[in-house]
Amino acid sequence: MNISGVNFNSGLVKLADAMPGVNRIRAVQQALAMRSDPVYLEIGVSRGQAFQRISADVKFAVDPAFRLTERTRELADAKGRVTKYFETTSDAFFENETALLQEHPVDVALIDGLHTYEQVVRDVENTVRYLKDDGVIFLHDCNPPFELAGRRAESWDEFMAQQSGPLKIGIWNGDVWKAIVELRSTRSDLVVGVLKCDQGVGFVRKGTPESTLPYTPQQVAALTYADLKADRTRLLNLKPPRYLGEFLAMSPAQ
Repeated sequence: MNISGVNFNSGLVKLADAMPGVNRIRAVQQALAMRSDPVYLEIGVSRGQAFQRISADVKFAVDPAFRLTERTRELADAKGRVTKYFETTSDAFFENETALLQEHPVDVALIDGLHTYEQVVRDVENTVRYLKDDGVIFLHDCNPPFELAGRRAESWDEFMAQQSGPLKIGIWNGDVWKAIVELRSTRSDLVVGVLKCDQGVGFVRKGTPESTLPYTPQQVAALTYADLKADRTRLLNLKPPRYLGEFLAMSPAQ
C-alpha cells in the first residue's frame, strides 16, 4: 500500500509543533514578543501551519500557491491588525513590493519556501535589505537528519517522484543547509547559525559573526550530505536550543 507522503509529512509537522521546546514558530513568537507593533514577514506559507499561530501588528504572507482554508485565514487574520497575502514567488514579491517594505521594514521574518539553497540565499539577502537594524530572520529545514531528507529537488512533487517503493519518506529539508554555509562564507556582516531543533532552525541578524567559513559559492555548490554529516557543527554553527535567548538579546549590529 502506498502511503501519501504529503499527508504523512503534514502530520509529522503538526506533531512536532505540538511538542514542548523551541521550534521555528516559538522562536518567531518569542522574537516578536520583545517588540512594539512589530512587522512579520513569512515566505513559504503554504497551508498556514505557522502563519495562523503568529501574532504581530502587521503580517505579510508570501507563497506562489496558497493552500489556506477559510478557517486558517480567519485565525491568521485575528492575530494581526493588518494582514496581507501575496500569491506570488518571493523573487517577484521583493521586486514588486519595494514601496510597501520601505514603509514597513521587517522586525521578524520566517523563510520556509522553496527548499533549494540558492533560493534561500536570495530570500535571506532580499529580506536583509528591508530588515530593521535589530531585526531577525529565522529559517526552517537547515539540519537534515539523514541523507534522503537532504536530497536536492526543485519541488515536493519532484522529491516524492525520486523515491520508489510502497513507503515514501515524507520528511524533506532539501539542501537548505548549504544556504547557511554560503552566508557564513560570503556575508561577514551577518550573524548566522542553526538551532539544533525542529529539523534545524536557522537564525540570521545583522552584526559581526563570531566565526566565518572560507568557501566560495562554487565550493558550496560542490558540497554533499557526506560533508555535512562529517562536519555538521562547524558548517552550520550549530547551537543548542537554549542559545535562542542569547541570540535575541544581542545588541543591534553586535
